[in-house]
Amino acid sequence: MAKVPIHFMGFLRNVDDSVTRVRLPDGIAVETKSCNELAPFVDRIEFHYGFTAALHSRLGAPTGYFCITKRAVCEFEGVPGVSVIQQPFALMSGLADVPRNCLRLLRLFKEGNPIIDYGFLYHEENRGMGITNVAVEHPVADSGLFTLTDSEIPEAQSFIGKYSFPLKEPSVQLAFESFELSYETYDAGLAFLSLMIAMEVLLHPGNRDELKYRICRNAGVLLGQDLGRGEAVFGEMKSLYDKRSALVHSGDRSSVTRQDVLRLRQYVRETIKEAMSSGVSKDELLKTLNACGFGQRPWRQDAK
Repeated sequence: MAKVPIHFMGFLRNVDDSVTRVRLPDGIAVETKSCNELAPFVDRIEFHYGFTAALHSRLGAPTGYFCITKRAVCEFEGVPGVSVIQQPFALMSGLADVPRNCLRLLRLFKEGNPIIDYGFLYHEENRGMGITNVAVEHPVADSGLFTLTDSEIPEAQSFIGKYSFPLKEPSVQLAFESFELSYETYDAGLAFLSLMIAMEVLLHPGNRDELKYRICRNAGVLLGQDLGRGEAVFGEMKSLYDKRSALVHSGDRSSVTRQDVLRLRQYVRETIKEAMSSGVSKDELLKTLNACGFGQRPWRQDAK
């Protein structure tokens, strides 16, 4: 049998049209597609998962849908223009990794939760689109909108082009996975704890001495552009860590707010990006932080 090209398409959630202006690597594109063009895919969603009018507003652009696409992700045996041999459902996971990882990097670049809500593998038939696999992504607990300003678009493109998964430093990869977990729970307390675990993975040298002080001071040195900003980060991290301790020791989640989660998440995001851009191991980074005061970051070109 001949080889039939198989393409990937995913319906995006939590994005606006600014994402369509980002040029993604590896032939991946974000596009706006009309409802008529995507009717076969919507019908398949209805067949597999049920369908309501809410799906249109949840997934849709003003005139259709925001979609992430990649052509010719693989080839299946079949008859061109007619059919393919159905492949295992599990194949979808690996083939969606490349576009999914672009969205993961965008989430690390800036707050928001761009996600593939429904994904498809399909081939082109004489009578239209032959849909081979369909998968839904769960959970999607955080509905924060991802949007980019004009100036952020080239920065996002550069960021995506620079990094790939798994991240080079194992501790940074683990911290990133904890960062992602904060988007996947409806409970603010659990999201908060997953983020504080990420800070511990990134900024604590490993012994249990002075855990709070070490994490908060290292955050202040790493993220503070100057003395005043370093002291401010140090103080705010101490306050957030106190909430972590109260939560762990009492189980009372009432003191952790959505704003606390967003603030801590931003610190984790900035810390991961600083650790990635430093180009050194965790041990080397922590050694440097220990030797520096607030406002001193000698591995940065803009350090003063």
